[in-house]
Formats: sequence, structure tokens, C-alpha cells
Amino acid sequence: MIPALPQLFTGILGIALNYVATFYMPKTRLLRDPLETLTTAVPLVLAGHILILTFMLSAVKRCSLKATVISVGNALLVTALGTAVLHGFIVLFGASLVEKFNHTLAFAAYLAVLALFPTFIALSPADTNVWMKCFLQHSPSTGPEIYAYSQAICTLSGAWIGAIVLPLDWERDWQAWPISCVISTYLGHAVGVFTAFGWSSFKHILNKRKNE
Repeated sequence: MIPALPQLFTGILGIALNYVATFYMPKTRLLRDPLETLTTAVPLVLAGHILILTFMLSAVKRCSLKATVISVGNALLVTALGTAVLHGFIVLFGASLVEKFNHTLAFAAYLAVLALFPTFIALSPADTNVWMKCFLQHSPSTGPEIYAYSQAICTLSGAWIGAIVLPLDWERDWQAWPISCVISTYLGHAVGVFTAFGWSSFKHILNKRKNE
């Protein structure tokens, strides 16, 4: 049996959603106009992740309506706060505070949705101790914890890796801010999903052998 199957399914669904919203919609021309692409993609990606979270809570985890509403509200609040915090970090890491401010803010929102919302899809409605175990102690152990941790870390790492090519004197269209970071953020999230699948599967096999 595949471990954490609902998390794998929602992770792959998230990859498909992110791809369609970022690269396939009529208004998403990333190389030509990254700002228009992000302002189109972010609401679509956010709405899709809200639907996925609502489905997971109500249909899979059988949560009450109140618990579902609270979890979705918490996810939206954390994503909004995360956008502001990530915007600050992006500026500290070298992005201009004034020039292309809208580009930076839009990318921060995109990064926040892809990095933070999947953690709520995997973990909600877990209590505070589970969140602290995953992200403060860095010791996820269950399938949902591994999916939450891996997607967040790989997405953030992907965004950072994409910034490496920006100062290089290659004069390529995709080096314009924040095109390479958008692409690497998407790829980082996808890597996070499949890393979590491999990690949780390996852990499942080890635990199965220990119990035999």
C-alpha cells in the first residue's frame, strides 16, 4: 500500500494546478510579462489550493464545518503574513525595494502560496505540537508531516536556487526578475512532492521490516 496516499494525490494535483496557472493559461506569458503572469496565476493557484484543502478536510479527514472554516482561515492568514515576510526576505537577499516593487510582491505571494498552503493541506487540523515538531525541531515522522515539511523546504530552496542565475552576465530573457525564481519555485514544489513520496515510502518499508 502506498503510504500517505491522500497527500501524494493532493501533491500531484497541486503540481498540475501550479503548472496550468503559471504556464498554460492564455494570460500567462512568463517570459514576455512576468507581472501579468503572476497576477493571473496567484489568484488561480490560491483558489485551487483552497478547494483542495476544503476537500481534504471535509471529505477525507471528515472534519466538521467549523474546523474546516477555521483551518482554511488559518491557512489564508498565514499565507498573507508569509507574503509580507517573504517580501522582506527577498529584498534583504538583493531584490530592489522600489524598482519592480509589484514584481517582487507578486512573486512573494506566489512563493507563499506554493510553500505554505500545502503544509495546511497535509497537516490540518493538527495541533501546535505537530507544527513545532515539523518546522522548529525539523523532525517529521508521519507521512503527512513528511509531505508538509518536504514541500515547504524544497519550494523555498527552489526559489533561492533560481536567484543564483540572476547576476550572471548571460543576457538571456529568462534572467529578468523574477522569471527564473518563478520557474525554480514551481520545480522546487514538484521536487518536494516526489521527495516526500520517496522519503515516506522508504520510512514505511523500514517500519514494516522492523515489525516483521
